[in-house]
Amino acid sequence: MTTEKLETPKKKNNKHLRSGVAMLLASAALISLPFLQQSMQGSISNGSLMKINASSLQMDSVTMFGGGGGYGGGGATTFRDMSSNVIGPSSGFRNLLPNFGSAPQPYAPPQNYVAPVQMQSDYVAPPYYQELGRDKSPAYADNPVKKTSAEPVSTFSIDVDTASYSFIRKVLEQGRLPEKDSVRVEELINYFPYNYEVPRDVRDPFKPTVAVYQSPWNAEKKLLHIGIKGYELPYRPKSNLVFLIDTSGSMNTPDKLPLLISSFKLLLDTLGDDDTVSIVSYAGGAGVALEPTKVANKRRIREVLDSLYSAGSTAGDAGIQAAYRLAKESFIREGNNRVILATDGDFNVGISNTEDLKRFIAEKRDDGIFLSVLGFGQGNYQDATMQALAQNGNGNAAYIDSLNEARKVLSEESGSTLFTIAKDVKIQVEFNPALVRDYRLVGYETRHLERQDFDNDKIDAGEIGAGHTVTAIYEITPATSPVLSGLRYKQPDPEAARTPDDASGFGNEIAFLKLRYKQPDGDRSMLMTRPITGEDEKPFAALSDDVRFASAVAGFGQMLRGGRDTGSLDWDSIIDIANNARGDDPYGYRVGFVNLVKLAKTTGRSDGR
Repeated sequence: MTTEKLETPKKKNNKHLRSGVAMLLASAALISLPFLQQSMQGSISNGSLMKINASSLQMDSVTMFGGGGGYGGGGATTFRDMSSNVIGPSSGFRNLLPNFGSAPQPYAPPQNYVAPVQMQSDYVAPPYYQELGRDKSPAYADNPVKKTSAEPVSTFSIDVDTASYSFIRKVLEQGRLPEKDSVRVEELINYFPYNYEVPRDVRDPFKPTVAVYQSPWNAEKKLLHIGIKGYELPYRPKSNLVFLIDTSGSMNTPDKLPLLISSFKLLLDTLGDDDTVSIVSYAGGAGVALEPTKVANKRRIREVLDSLYSAGSTAGDAGIQAAYRLAKESFIREGNNRVILATDGDFNVGISNTEDLKRFIAEKRDDGIFLSVLGFGQGNYQDATMQALAQNGNGNAAYIDSLNEARKVLSEESGSTLFTIAKDVKIQVEFNPALVRDYRLVGYETRHLERQDFDNDKIDAGEIGAGHTVTAIYEITPATSPVLSGLRYKQPDPEAARTPDDASGFGNEIAFLKLRYKQPDGDRSMLMTRPITGEDEKPFAALSDDVRFASAVAGFGQMLRGGRDTGSLDWDSIIDIANNARGDDPYGYRVGFVNLVKLAKTTGRSDGR
């Protein structure tokens, strides 16, 4: 006897449900096939940019319905021949799809269709915000030649900024000569490190290096070279740094905010784990992006830097106030407390009075919090504002035109950038009328001080960092002339008699050098003096590489400003001097200078200069 197993109602219902769902899915697929075919045919016949590779869609032997039994009956339904761009159903459904298998028809656009206007082939939409023609530098006239008989004393503040050199380098590399006012000769000279002698006693922050030699551009004149180098710190004090970052819309170019972020990451790698970093960003309003954080948590600092983006207008004053507040909260006694402002220099919202902003920064420097300024980008670079803020904040200004420059300023020279060893450094030179008929200071036009300012400790001046070098060059005309009464070289006085030189007439002295400075946390200045005599004079070929190279840079800067006083000097002469004085150049800065002079030579010809 055969026993037949009966199907329970529940199982039978489930089977019908599965068959019904499969049928619905198949119906939907078949209904959409004509539209799919039409779309494919239109795309292929019209050469659409999005091409369909039919072979990648082929589904051979894909069973849509289960074998016998279910709704629709018959065998399996499959899609074939998709590699030939033809979608064919099984014969059971061919009558429902009469258009399948026919030749592809050209695509017909809708009635009244108007084709869009095509852009010209050479049009390239700007990928980011761009400012043009708004770079601004303070205007000034070149220092005049002064007669020693009428004005024998020259006084100025040192300048350790280097922004001018890297800015004009970027302009020259773009095939243009820089605007005259953007060229500050002293910043070109001071861009380069020099191996000047340093003091043996650490109680003196620096020691002057002096040389007198024949001018390479005027046979009737000589150059007086004065160089000082700050001592290197035996250890690095703890740092409390606030990164004040401009994130306004004008920073939305590759050479601004993205380069800025990469630059700060380089600086971060030079700091110790126990140093502190805060980040304030400003655009329209200021916001604290990172509260004071130990550098040991470097990953968190990097994450915040990477999260910054540019938008809005610039509220520089609000950002500065927030930055100084954080610096004060994390203040380190006998440490390096500094705000580092990074911007394209455009402050156009909030405190519009620059003098008010300068006063605010000057007040904060008296609290032991200094300010350094890093400039980025072109087209909107406001050099005048940046210079004013850095000078009033007891800091320095640098222009970052590339990651290599960021490495130089924030990594290789981080000690001189961050750690001040002397502040309010002033230089005064008194020339001997018996030996010097006239003189001219090369550069430092914006750092001029009155004679009486030298002894006035209330007058602000420049700062020098650890290992930093500062160079000043005078052009002098040797001569004999009447001696001016009432000055050092007319008759000896008690102070002059205490100098190393013999006080009986000072006949061998070309000039007398005075330097005045304060300790970083001091209020009273100290005086350093040195006579400049005939023993300091040497033939040009016997000079050190540093002195000869500095003369080449001085000539280059003056040529870029028009060459009013450079006589027979030309680009080739500068190249020859610099090439013969490259000396030890581990980072290639001097080689880079020679290439820059060559660019100026080529550009000057095309520009008619």
